[in-house]
Amino acid sequence: MLSDGLLIFGGVIAGIINTLAGNGSVITLSLCTEWVGLSPSIANGTNRLGVLTQSIAGTASLYHHKRLKLEGTYRYMLVVGVGAICGILLASYIDDQSFRKIYPWFLVFIFLILIFKPERWLKTNIASDYQAPWYIWPIYFIIGVYGGLIQVGVGVFFLATSVMLGRMPWGNANAAKIVIVGLFTLVAVFIFRLNGLFDLRTAIFLATGQSVGAWLGVKYLDKIPQAQKLSYYLLLTITGITIIKQFFL
Repeated sequence: MLSDGLLIFGGVIAGIINTLAGNGSVITLSLCTEWVGLSPSIANGTNRLGVLTQSIAGTASLYHHKRLKLEGTYRYMLVVGVGAICGILLASYIDDQSFRKIYPWFLVFIFLILIFKPERWLKTNIASDYQAPWYIWPIYFIIGVYGGLIQVGVGVFFLATSVMLGRMPWGNANAAKIVIVGLFTLVAVFIFRLNGLFDLRTAIFLATGQSVGAWLGVKYLDKIPQAQKLSYYLLLTITGITIIKQFFL
């Protein structure tokens, strides 16, 4: 019972941080590996249920408020989706020992992303005659592979590519991000479950907490600057501690 309560509590914190600062999956992954004792590959699959529930909630919220604008995004989402399927299959067939070796490096990568915060450079100036460069397509495919393989931080990469290279309106890019992450995460949950890389009990408790945390973040904390700053530094601290434990302990 205590363990279940801590999973829900951790899920709440992750849901709040996802709402206020992003990348809260680092917390749920850390709970899965450090608290529950799941292997990184199973933790990677287990984490997806909470991502799925939040994506569904986010899509429903945008639709309800008439902000689900997907014009001009379908081709990009299709390429990301194909890449994600490849990444999911790759994650399913990488043996656990190999995944343990690469998992800490993903955390280092996310830690660097958190420090540099690339989303602060996103601009929404759009020229009516702008044509996205040809290399945006392989970039979207790589983003999809990464999202299917590990998922953490994929939203930042999708937004950065869509807004900075594709010159997509931020609202459209954000809606597309939520929808495509939800779609390929649905596939991920099915495939990881099918391949035994999924702990259902842990996933349900974490997803329950994440849903509550996301609601709390939007309802009460989203407008409090201090809460956003605290969430960001808490996420940095947890990521840093997890990295140290993965490499040195």
